[in-house]
Amino acid sequence: MAIRMVDVSSYQGRPDWAKVAADGVRGAILRVRDSKGADKSFVYNYQACGQHSIARGAYRFSYALTVAQARMEAQEVLRTLDGRKLELGVWLDLEWSRQRALGGPKVRQLARAWMSVIREAGYACNVYCNLDWYKNVCGGLKAEYWIAHYPKNDTGAMVSALRPNVGEIGWQYSRKGRVPGITGDVDLDVWYGELQMIPGTGKPQNPYRDSGKVLKYNRLRAGVVREEVRWLQWELREAGYELQIDGRFGPETDLALRAFQAAHGLQVDGKCGPATRAALTY
Repeated sequence: MAIRMVDVSSYQGRPDWAKVAADGVRGAILRVRDSKGADKSFVYNYQACGQHSIARGAYRFSYALTVAQARMEAQEVLRTLDGRKLELGVWLDLEWSRQRALGGPKVRQLARAWMSVIREAGYACNVYCNLDWYKNVCGGLKAEYWIAHYPKNDTGAMVSALRPNVGEIGWQYSRKGRVPGITGDVDLDVWYGELQMIPGTGKPQNPYRDSGKVLKYNRLRAGVVREEVRWLQWELREAGYELQIDGRFGPETDLALRAFQAAHGLQVDGKCGPATRAALTY
């Protein structure tokens, strides 16, 4: 199942992570440092994500041109992390043009040195890059890959045909997404690996009220905004279906509901009744 995630830095300020979690985001990869030092929002983001059951990872854009510089960058990451637990590990961000000019073998050497420092400290450490870099510069490392690939006319919508499909654990499919609780554009990701839950936390509470009535698609009422439909859409989002929580029971919600019913061995009738409710809230 694809899991909704975001990646953020101080450019997004101080997100309202309660709203982000309520929208169905389950993980966030946080910038831990930039070239000037610790990211100003890292500690806030780390703590707030933990409070709202959002799995956490950390990333750093690399400017290293030598093995010594790569090791130094990684050591700085460790100092900023200061032993904090990361459910999603540390991610080495490879995309700098001056690194690319060194050639693939040298970039891979730098990456191995960078990751070895992080791994020796007990953290999982892997690679973020775009699809071109994966194919032509840094693919083939003993690492998981989180890969960026989105259209030139990026609008925030997922274009399924652009999924890299090279064995990636995560796909950054937009850099112009919008998520309640985050001001302005934000990078959007889907994750294909399992998320380690934060101890003491579980599935967030649905913030919308359920009426208990049978819900189904009705063309004449498709444009009517209803709280109970928001409840259904939120539960379907929790189950892994991409839906806008707008309170309108249109064809997209009907399709997601039927897909959920089929996946759970329920009668595929497009009606959210007692049996479907029980499966959604299990």
